Amino acid sequence: MDTKLKDEMTDFVGHHSFLDDFVLPDYQNFNVRNISSIIGGIYGIDSLVSFKFPEDYLDDLQGVDKVLLLIIDGLGYSRFLMYIASNRGVLSYLAEKGTSKPLTSTFPATTSTSLTSIFTGMSPSEHNIIGYQMFSKEYGLIFNTLSMQPVYGVSNRIDIAEEYSKKVKPWMSSFKNYNIKAVVVTRGSIVESGLSRVIHRDLEVAPYILESDMLTRCRNELENSSRALVVMYYSGFDALAHRYGPYSEEATSVLQSLEYNLKNTLFNKLSKDTKKKTLILLTADHGVSEVSGIYFFKDYPEILENLLLPPVGDSRATFLFSKNGQIELLKDAFEKKMDGFSLHNSRELIMRGAFGKVDNSKSLETTVGDVIALSRSNNALQYPYFDEDRSRPLLGAHGGMTAEEIIVPLLSSRLSIF
Repeated sequence: MDTKLKDEMTDFVGHHSFLDDFVLPDYQNFNVRNISSIIGGIYGIDSLVSFKFPEDYLDDLQGVDKVLLLIIDGLGYSRFLMYIASNRGVLSYLAEKGTSKPLTSTFPATTSTSLTSIFTGMSPSEHNIIGYQMFSKEYGLIFNTLSMQPVYGVSNRIDIAEEYSKKVKPWMSSFKNYNIKAVVVTRGSIVESGLSRVIHRDLEVAPYILESDMLTRCRNELENSSRALVVMYYSGFDALAHRYGPYSEEATSVLQSLEYNLKNTLFNKLSKDTKKKTLILLTADHGVSEVSGIYFFKDYPEILENLLLPPVGDSRATFLFSKNGQIELLKDAFEKKMDGFSLHNSRELIMRGAFGKVDNSKSLETTVGDVIALSRSNNALQYPYFDEDRSRPLLGAHGGMTAEEIIVPLLSSRLSIF
């Protein structure tokens, strides 16, 4: 592992540490929500620039007409550094010839929350898509924030994605006013998902089936537009990190495959002029932690009897609603049975800025409950709605507040290095 990059990360984590085991997101400055500030600065759109990154945080931006924003789902900074230490490929070359710096993700460090922040420039407290599963007092149900469909409670009269899309606006939807081509290249199977309908609203979306057409479409967009922003979302690493673990051979192999195809299908086939004018920004929505133990809530009736609702949030940051406000009874029952977690009153984390700036904690408390269970180990929590959910292997998870999950990379470089 590059000693300089490792030392920078250690220092970065130290500046954002929280209660020894955790890292607080830095929404004001070094956070994925501020990627919009970088791109706004490149194109001279001052309204998007809420934070100016230090000069040493980015490669040379002069003369950039095109940006390729590559989001690798699940690739935390720790995993990235470990990977480039033993794999000499595109990622290590980008880190060597360009710049490689740490950013914080959102809390929860999960796809739906983080991608919404990346695409809107908002913190979770502003866009209110918080966690993998979320309780909505407004709709009276628990819903999956990727599909925007209920998992507990039924509502046939409300289109959750449509309602959110009225409140949340992607920042790049205004690029057509500046004669900048903006396109999102993403998996075809999620183009019509609930979350995509929110964060990709009013954007041109190019669905792909495999890596080959993903990269070919990106190449064509960069070559055929004088000014362009191409956002490429790649979910392959996250999928295998969940199934086999983030440090598994399977997860490593998918990164090696992506590197090979990036170089040979995209970078090497771009014209010299396009490569000279194109900046690549590579980042991730969150990292993934290894999982060695899972606690299933349904196996612990003494905990469930103190819950008003099924647990929501994520497996490593779980939001608990206490029955009749009996928070201490719930915490006592949880701590007697569950190892490797720390419990926090939700208001405490809200006021510390874990979700972003808030004027009134009450509105957020209706979403994140009374108590938040944070994993400080390799253990995770699940609430299986169906018995078959128990049989699905889970060797990687995220959502929590450890450095492994919260810290993500920001690589930047001109494509002329290839």
